[in-house]
Amino acid sequence: MQVGLIIPADTPPTGGNSISARRLQTGLQNEGISSVVELYHEHLTSFDVYHGWNANRVGVALVKAGVDPRRIVLTWTGTDLWQDWVQDYRPIAEALEPVGSQVVFTDDARDRILQDMPGWADRIHVVPPSVDEDVFRPEPASKDLPHPFVLLAGGVRPVKRSAWAVELVEAARNATGQDIHLAVAGPARHIGEWEMVRAHAKTRPWVHLLGEVPKEDMVAWYNSADVTLNTSAVEGVSNALMEALACGALVLCSNIAGNRYLVQDGVNGLLFESQSEFVAQLSRALQPDERMKAIRATARERILARHSLMREAQDYVELYQQSLAVAAHGCHR
Repeated sequence: MQVGLIIPADTPPTGGNSISARRLQTGLQNEGISSVVELYHEHLTSFDVYHGWNANRVGVALVKAGVDPRRIVLTWTGTDLWQDWVQDYRPIAEALEPVGSQVVFTDDARDRILQDMPGWADRIHVVPPSVDEDVFRPEPASKDLPHPFVLLAGGVRPVKRSAWAVELVEAARNATGQDIHLAVAGPARHIGEWEMVRAHAKTRPWVHLLGEVPKEDMVAWYNSADVTLNTSAVEGVSNALMEALACGALVLCSNIAGNRYLVQDGVNGLLFESQSEFVAQLSRALQPDERMKAIRATARERILARHSLMREAQDYVELYQQSLAVAAHGCHR
């Protein structure tokens, strides 16, 4: 079996879809399955199974390009569901109607699709994403950073609300009187959002723009920062948050469905909704007490218990085999 892990054409090496696909590639190799990660284009290599990451941008394109829908497995990754589908699900649903194997990360995501397409109950499968626990693990701080230090990890684009993160930290600085620093680690994915972030940074020496950081180097940042921040408006399940949690980092993230799936407030991380709540939660996070130490310890424990690469790979292999069986017998679900 040869599997093509097809990701959106503009995905950078550190983009979520790229990280997810390459992680699964490792898991599939451990299961004896050959796979290739390929950016979507009009003349793809021929594969037994086409696994599209982002149901709207890749899945719809695969169907329109004439790929046999019985050989397609799709993973809904975040904005395709919580932004594109929610805005207008009808053209996406019409295009993906022939695709019988579709994956979401959480039960909430499955329920959201079935709210509009109840007839898809037998094709929407829940497969929790994994994290490479051997790479992302607690280590002594190795970065010489000013403290307190907050890390925002992820591509700079409107859905991540990267510019808002600067405004939030500035509010915390004003409220607490602490010289809090913020680092933005991730590629510029949207010119407008990037220009806003750059403009903020020009007049604020406490804002550090790291650009695209290799995955292996992020471990040192997660372990050296005081807090890892997520300000997203929507998420599937954030790779950056999973990586930080696996490192035992203290995470502070926006109170949205994808983040609540990973973080229980006060147990393995902290959640916020408003600017005032952010300031209060960040102030709490920067207190070096036993509660924060317990949250950090629980962060890694929960990730290891719930997000196994072996389980993720095995679940996908089963779906690939089912898809090939359907294609071989010439029938539809």
